[in-house]
Amino acid sequence: MEIINIEKFFLNTLLRVSIIGVFLILVADLSINPEDTLSLSIDVVILLTCVGSYLIRIRYPTVAVLLLTGMLLLAMIYQSLEVPANTTTSFSIILVVGFIISVLLKRLTMWIMHAIAVSGIFFILGFQFINPALRFSPTTNDLTTIAITYSILYVILTYATYALKSSYDKIHQYLKDSNQELYQKANEIEAQNDKLLQVQNNLNALNADLENTVNERTGKIRAQNEILIKYSYTNAHHLRGPVARLLGLAAIYKLEANPDPDFFIGKMVDQVYEIDNVIQQINKDLEGAE
Repeated sequence: MEIINIEKFFLNTLLRVSIIGVFLILVADLSINPEDTLSLSIDVVILLTCVGSYLIRIRYPTVAVLLLTGMLLLAMIYQSLEVPANTTTSFSIILVVGFIISVLLKRLTMWIMHAIAVSGIFFILGFQFINPALRFSPTTNDLTTIAITYSILYVILTYATYALKSSYDKIHQYLKDSNQELYQKANEIEAQNDKLLQVQNNLNALNADLENTVNERTGKIRAQNEILIKYSYTNAHHLRGPVARLLGLAAIYKLEANPDPDFFIGKMVDQVYEIDNVIQQINKDLEGAE
């Protein structure tokens, strides 16, 4: 079971156990001393207080603690004044109340409740000291001893509980801060991973674009090479024919004694037109390859 808040866990456990315990005490008092109306009344009041505190513990935990501890203090003070023989029992319960206060309350509220509890102890002893008939012990020395003993026990118990609770709170806060820091670092790492993944995706996209560009350029270069090869073939065959014929006509023109200029010029013009057609076709092929 995960305990998120030690105060809530302790309060829930305390109230559940208290309800069961007080109910059993009430049943025992009804069975053994049904004529003791004071004890029965106190049992009923404490039981109802525990139940009421349990019902409001989630929404109003501090109010539930104040209701429980305040009613216990009042009940024990009243019981000590009405039944002096139960004074030490009441003081023992007040010690338990001091323990509860140190665990479940904080800051000024805790110190005020401690002051009320200690004042209750001294009020009971002072009242019995002034009224000898209501003392649980006939001697003044017993009252002084009880006052000193329970006061010291109250201070020891509540201070030790307060020290332990303070240490726990510091450790709990340290762990909470550490967890928060780890959570923030985990978020930062996750954000960095997201950035790295984005960069990787961008690189993959660039690589894909680069590969497509290279393939496209390679295709264009291959096509241009094919055009150049074709151009070289055309230059070697289609152009060489008319040029060779022009040279042949020029050579024949020189060898004849009375050459016909119109005939030779006409033939040369035909070869020039043929060369021009070949050049125009080469230009069209080169423009289509761009």
